[in-house]
Amino acid sequence: MKFRNARWIAVRFGRHLARAVGETFDVVTYAPTTNHRLRRRGHDQSALIASSVARTLRVRHVRALRRVDSRVQTGASRAQRMYGPRYVVRSRVVHGRTVLLVDDVLTTGSTLRHAREALLQAGAREVRCAVIAYVKAPPLSRVE
Repeated sequence: MKFRNARWIAVRFGRHLARAVGETFDVVTYAPTTNHRLRRRGHDQSALIASSVARTLRVRHVRALRRVDSRVQTGASRAQRMYGPRYVVRSRVVHGRTVLLVDDVLTTGSTLRHAREALLQAGAREVRCAVIAYVKAPPLSRVE
């Protein structure tokens, strides 16, 4: 999906994810990838999944978050991932609303944690998170 431009998979994943969450939300948003990755791939897989989830649940899909750093998480150590990306929120689209935050893969949870915190600070009433896949992060290395 990410690397072979198989966007149709994101639509199918989104439908399945919507059925799995099965709750009502005011808006659906996503944790955006970096601008560099977006340009290189031509799409943001989390945005495609979130759009499909919103369509299936019949709720509004919004781009509430903008990523303000360009560090990628892929290939980073667990300790590096814990710093996570930083986001700016379009607060008027989430203020007082229940938000479903969608991402494609959960490794350490850092991306979703930072995105969720930003949404809550912008006034979202509640933020629930949903992902397609979970990949166990390597353990923190011990310094001896």
